[in-house]
Amino acid sequence: MSTYTIYVPENIDRSEIQSCLLDAHSTFVDINFQTFDIHAKLEEHRQFILLEKEHFVTYLKQHPQGVKCDYKSRNLIMSQMTYGDPFKEYLGSPLKEENGIWTCQLPPVLYFVFRPDAQAIAPNDATVSNTIAEFYDTVEEEDFEKFAEIAKTKDSCVSHFFVVNRESDYHVVDTSNPSVSCKLNAAVKHHIIANLSSNFMTIQDVIEEENNLYKRKPPTKHDPNFQLHDNQGVPLNQGETFALEIYNSEIEDNDDENSDYEREIQYVEVFESPIGYSTLSGALRYGSTFGFKIVDGVTYLTYNNDGYVCISPDKDYPEIIVELEIPPKERRVYIHYADDGNILLSQWNGNTYASCEWVRCACGVITIDSSEEAIRWGEFMKLVVKRV
Repeated sequence: MSTYTIYVPENIDRSEIQSCLLDAHSTFVDINFQTFDIHAKLEEHRQFILLEKEHFVTYLKQHPQGVKCDYKSRNLIMSQMTYGDPFKEYLGSPLKEENGIWTCQLPPVLYFVFRPDAQAIAPNDATVSNTIAEFYDTVEEEDFEKFAEIAKTKDSCVSHFFVVNRESDYHVVDTSNPSVSCKLNAAVKHHIIANLSSNFMTIQDVIEEENNLYKRKPPTKHDPNFQLHDNQGVPLNQGETFALEIYNSEIEDNDDENSDYEREIQYVEVFESPIGYSTLSGALRYGSTFGFKIVDGVTYLTYNNDGYVCISPDKDYPEIIVELEIPPKERRVYIHYADDGNILLSQWNGNTYASCEWVRCACGVITIDSSEEAIRWGEFMKLVVKRV
């Protein structure tokens, strides 16, 4: 079922109208404009679009007289129609009225989309709202060089790159040199394309970021000679206890012991729940006391000498918890050192690290986040081992 109805008068050649992604969710209806009853159609559909030569007109219940709009902003306006009135001005809205025509202040991104996949793009997908589109019908037509020549003829869109989308793959391509491109997946495309559009990064930057991704967070390796030591570099023995302070670079950089930063020291605390798991969290007070045990050459972080710190079995939301039994290998927490001597907690034989997200400024939620976004841009939690 189509989401949008678009009326095309007999004097309009659709091939001359700039396509957009939401055309795949639209029904185009040819009409005789002389006999077209706008008010009757508005009663029937509640909203629709009428194409004209230089602009299109959006008809809504809130705007029965019609609102003239720029073609380069058609996809954005249509996507906002899904939620209500796109012309209701609010702080930060990219849509503005200029000389009687509503237009987006930001240039759209040009997408080349494999037509058989076009309907997979949801009408309310905000990550692709400010776009214009060209469609191709066969895999053989996917030619970055030809696409670049077409992109150069589009004077209303972002000029330095375009996007090619087939199935779940997205390629960002340099318009001036289409041999320079980078393949993205759907999980990270919005963040990267937004940065490219804003000139915060280039495609070469994206390529280098992808190449260095696993250098930044390499897969962890088990060290049979691992030795835990405190923040002074003194080795710890089994049976000794310590607190885990969450490293804060702002405190490190501030030399005034009586400053406000002193009150912002953060610790790891075990929240003991009578139901379910006891979980590790961040706290703005002195935290819990920890220790460690070495079993079969593996160092386990412990709580109260008999609880093993490990990853919860919930794969959708993996927290760090405490269990009485030695955890299976896939749920072990690996302890290892960052370059600055502080420790990191990570998934055993993985490249996903513990992070702490603060909520309500007083409680930190500690998780092992394996999402694409976290691996690329997340800040992992560093811990300072302090004897108690």
